[in-house]
Amino acid sequence: MPRAVVIGLARSGMACARALASDGWEVLVVDRKDDDELRRRAATLPGNVHVQLGPYGDDVAAGADMVCPSPAVPWDAPELARAREAGVPVRSEMDLVFRQCPAPIVGITGTNGKTTTTALTGAVIAAGGARVHVGGNIGEPMLDRLAEVRADDWVVLELSSFQIESVEAPRCRLAAVLNVTPDHLDRHGTFEAYAAAKRRIVEHCDPRGAVVLGADDAVTRGMAAAASARVLMAGLDIDVADGTTVRDGVVVVVERGQTRSVMPVSDIPLFGEHNVLNVLAALALGHATGVQPQNMAGAVREFHAVHHRLEPVLDADGVLWVNDSKATNVDAAVKALRAFPEREIVWIGGGQTKGVGPEDLAREVSQRARHAILNGSTGAEVDAALERLGYTSRTMVDTLEQAVRVAHDVARPGDVVLLAPGYTSFDQFTGYEQRGEVFADLVREVCGTTRGRV
Repeated sequence: MPRAVVIGLARSGMACARALASDGWEVLVVDRKDDDELRRRAATLPGNVHVQLGPYGDDVAAGADMVCPSPAVPWDAPELARAREAGVPVRSEMDLVFRQCPAPIVGITGTNGKTTTTALTGAVIAAGGARVHVGGNIGEPMLDRLAEVRADDWVVLELSSFQIESVEAPRCRLAAVLNVTPDHLDRHGTFEAYAAAKRRIVEHCDPRGAVVLGADDAVTRGMAAAASARVLMAGLDIDVADGTTVRDGVVVVVERGQTRSVMPVSDIPLFGEHNVLNVLAALALGHATGVQPQNMAGAVREFHAVHHRLEPVLDADGVLWVNDSKATNVDAAVKALRAFPEREIVWIGGGQTKGVGPEDLAREVSQRARHAILNGSTGAEVDAALERLGYTSRTMVDTLEQAVRVAHDVARPGDVVLLAPGYTSFDQFTGYEQRGEVFADLVREVCGTTRGRV
């Protein structure tokens, strides 16, 4: 019986363990943590899966036939280096998906906008009549659902840089890179290495398919030279290229110099210019699969904000409370701050750093927000950056609960209270989802209502 070692007992590791066990592998799952939640997960795994919680050595995969690390395990981690030295193949969950998926794959990456564009692309392609499966860095692991996938379906995957670097050949039928701005430098080391990880889906894209690139991002636009597939641009200014853009307030598809109208920009039901760009990318991908403009327009009009991404929580006493907990980097927070040009903003920010300084975020906050409320492990450094800019309308607190209560006191009718932290949530929460849910619950509590999302 072949033997596999899975590193990490989160969603990806669980999926690898289940898939390999069902294929007849003897599986050992290791995780350096040891708590009640991990023990509960371990108890749900099949009998031919063994779990070891707590410390393990760098030679944990010695003698194995495969090692499968979770995305959180650095690709150059010592245990993976030792495995490679011993000739043990290293295969991530996403690598197994690419190897085993029977349907064509649409791979979507970028620093920001991935989840919204992935969900929207799935809806757009489905509007053309195809059977679509959406996964990757969104929802349940795709590896658990491959048995449901038919050869004539489409699989739409949100792909993080961590996932892309772990796939030997990320061969998509359609690939999209939305934008690339500094992020995850604590993992990749340099911006160039981070961008190179994103570029891999362009380099490996099926020549029979197409690559969609964010035209308004210089780094992304420059990836066109790496593509052997047809290149489509998606942006507000695509010059004479094929793709999707906006002309005279109308979203259009451009092909061989001819334009086809899709819908008025004013019909897009999402906040912010950046979401217009996300729509353009999704429509370019949908057009590449043959979906007609009227069907694509219908899918966009019916689309609602993905949870924790500029998601309206409540409109109470003239104050709109918005949850953008997924704004875990500077660029995402800046885009959120620019999404409400007609309203004053009370901004809640701060969290755990990913190696990017606070200066650019502080500059945007000083220009866009009427009041800033800082919390989390980076709260003090953002506060100091704002002080250096002479921005005085700010409050430092210890917790998100305190931040919401201060915002409730500060906000005036017509304001937006915007949670767009600019940092990850791991200093206080298990993830951005929990941070967003706690924020929504606190908002409803301080506003004295039990109503759901608006």
